[in-house]
Parts: sequence; C-alpha cells; structure tokens
Amino acid sequence: VSPASLIAVGQCGNQIGCCFWDLALREHAAVNQVPSYNLFPFFLSFRVVGDGGSISKGKICSLKARAVLIDMEEGVVNEILQGPLRDVFDSKQLITDISGSGNNWAVGHKVFGSLYQEQILEKLRKSAEHCDCLQCFFIIHSMGGGTGSGLGTFLLKVLEDEFPEVYRFVTSVYPSAEDDVITSPYNSILAMKELNEHADCVLPIDNQNVFVCEIY
Repeated sequence: VSPASLIAVGQCGNQIGCCFWDLALREHAAVNQVPSYNLFPFFLSFRVVGDGGSISKGKICSLKARAVLIDMEEGVVNEILQGPLRDVFDSKQLITDISGSGNNWAVGHKVFGSLYQEQILEKLRKSAEHCDCLQCFFIIHSMGGGTGSGLGTFLLKVLEDEFPEVYRFVTSVYPSAEDDVITSPYNSILAMKELNEHADCVLPIDNQNVFVCEIY
C-alpha cells in the first residue's frame, strides 16, 4: 500500500521538505538493513528480480520520493537538485518559475494559481498513479510568504476538486513575532481562510521554533 504523496510549496516548504526526506531516508536505512520492504508511504521503490523471477520478492535497489516540489523562485529547488538528495527526486515532478511571488498572497493564489493549475494537476495525477491506495496528500508550506501562503492554499482547492475522497493534511509554518516581512500577517490571514475551508487537518508550526531546531 502506498497511501501518501507529499507536496512542498514555496521556499520554506521545500527547505523543510528537504530535511524531511533526509530524515526519512536515514530512518528507512536504519530499520531496513536488508532492503526488501518499503516501510515508508512517501517512497516509491524499485526492485531487482528476486527468487523465482518475482519482482515483489526482490531487494529494493533504489527509492524515489513520491513528491511534487513547487516554488515560484528556482533557487531552493535548484539547490536540492544539486545536493546529496538529487537522485531521490523525479525532475519531471518539479514546478518552478523565476520571478517569485513577491511576498504577496494574491500573486501566488490568483496569478500563479491560474497560470500553473493544469501543470500542477498533471504532476499530482502522475504522483497519484504511483500509489496503490492513495489516502492522503501531505502539504508543507509557509503562511507568511507569497508562494507558500497563496499558491499553497490554491493547491488545496485543486486537490479538493480533483481528489475529493483523499485527505488533505497540511503543515503550516506561521511567521514569528520577529518576522520583518511587512505583508506576512496579511498573507497569513488570507491563507487561514483557505485552510479553514479546504484542509482536513492543519499542523501549525511557529517559524521561530523551526529556527531553534535548526540551530540545535
């Protein structure tokens, strides 16, 4: 069973997502000394032929993240593709732009949402096709940035319309009191309305706590 697909949106979403995949790979290696079972729902496993010519009994030879990476600036996604986790991701499951959303919820939600809706849907369908029994989309995004708050919440409505029976779990990183982006409170309020209407479960995280975890 492959019950989940992860979607990282925006700079913050992809940075946290990268940490998630690194930890998931290390845990997979720790509990799976003989690579025969894929115990993590976010990975698509590829196997060599096993006993009796059965692929299902063969050892896992590689893992691919069951994920879609989205950012309207290409810097963070390019760093991921040039880093140690580059072979984990399918380059066809990435969506980037150059200009960014300018810390503006409306640009992410209205402009880039409409512009990339069909392309996003295509990637989501492809990700869903690799799941035996899709139960959940897990979204990571920020509430303060333009792409994370705007396009991230636009994505929720798209998922609700296209996959109405699949749960939508969201990890939302809220701006801290020291946030110097003047539009982040407005972005957060606009994004919260969309979360309230279209998310099944929201796991809120304070950005300051994420920063502290990175330090320690």
